[in-house]
Amino acid sequence: MSVLGSPNVGGPGTAAIVGAGEGGDPIGATINGPVRNLTAYGAFVELEEGIDGMIHVSDMSWTRKINHPSEVLKKNDEVEAIVLAIDKANQRVSLGIKQTEGDPWSMIDSRFKVGDLVKGTVAKIASFGAFISLDGDIDGLIHISQLSEDHVEKVKDIIKVGEEIEARVIKVDKVERRIGLSIKAVGYTDDQLKKESASFESLRPSSEMVGLEQAFNLASAAASEDWSPGQEN
Repeated sequence: MSVLGSPNVGGPGTAAIVGAGEGGDPIGATINGPVRNLTAYGAFVELEEGIDGMIHVSDMSWTRKINHPSEVLKKNDEVEAIVLAIDKANQRVSLGIKQTEGDPWSMIDSRFKVGDLVKGTVAKIASFGAFISLDGDIDGLIHISQLSEDHVEKVKDIIKVGEEIEARVIKVDKVERRIGLSIKAVGYTDDQLKKESASFESLRPSSEMVGLEQAFNLASAAASEDWSPGQEN
């Protein structure tokens, strides 16, 4: 990762911290320190007097796109992070928070399988469906077509943000980091579930279905609950 500099990075002890093996923090080491400053692209953590490491927003969460570090951290928070890279030439230290834990998506296919019944909380409503927070900071998507056997005009007419729901897993896509859920399939037989999963797969990516990660990020940034894929601006 490219590490952006800070006016606070540097000082008499910098050579030690970037030395990696000369008394500093080697790559992979766990460090603890207070958040000294937040910028649009990351957070600076004090490693020792006069020396900061930076946590880029992309290294703050495995499952969320963080638009600003203030969504996760605030000034003076004490954080634990992993040393990811050390740029000796420019005296910069790159840190990561998400690396303190394993990527939950790496073992997703062993945790969630098509047909599983899961419980979660409605985190966000969009025009095309609802995002459900599942165990382990994983999000699933219930497409509007999966809310009820009856035609649904508006998602919020069926479920509300904060509501706890039970749903059936109808798709697990490890590559695209997407879990498809269905409320209407909760009581389905195996044959009915297979047909519903096939129907879910046939949704057009351009309009009816979008990648979970992209959709959640855009929906989270939208001012209205009735967000739709064309409302990026």
